Amino acid sequence: MKVDIRVIATTNRPLAPMIEDGRFRADLYYRLNVIPLGLPPLRERVGDVAELAAHFAGLYAHAETPRLAAEFLARLEQHAWPGNVRELANLMRRAVALGGPEIGVDVLDPAELGSAAGGDRLRPGLSLGEMERRLFELTLDATGGNRSRAAAMLGVSLRTVRNKIRSFGLPGRRSYAGQ
Repeated sequence: MKVDIRVIATTNRPLAPMIEDGRFRADLYYRLNVIPLGLPPLRERVGDVAELAAHFAGLYAHAETPRLAAEFLARLEQHAWPGNVRELANLMRRAVALGGPEIGVDVLDPAELGSAAGGDRLRPGLSLGEMERRLFELTLDATGGNRSRAAAMLGVSLRTVRNKIRSFGLPGRRSYAGQ
């Protein structure tokens, strides 16, 4: 059977010094290094932050994509992003879970992004069902999608976690891969 595939591999470390130190196989490096692409870290691409944030908001929204407030976007653009794009993706997943039709700085933790954001995650008028959905989503984020750990943290059965994921329409396990 003939197969035509392409492998795209990423790293956050330069491989050449690792080869010299014997921590990465040279033969594998030369097989992978056909067309090297270099992408600067997010902190060096401030102009991409708003577009990526909007992309992730749309990706994680369960219905209509929320609007991103100008103050919220300004705070994102001021951040250094030590966790690069993955950090932004995780922040946007949480922001979508906690925000409404418009995401503002009130969804940020008080210490997040280097300055106080204020705002209480619990707001008057938030339904118990919505609070429960947000709690399950945040717990799954915190456990990297590990349902057993989420069940233990929430003090419920694994079956309850599975049922809530299904009933709330939360992302599947693969959405948390690599976190």
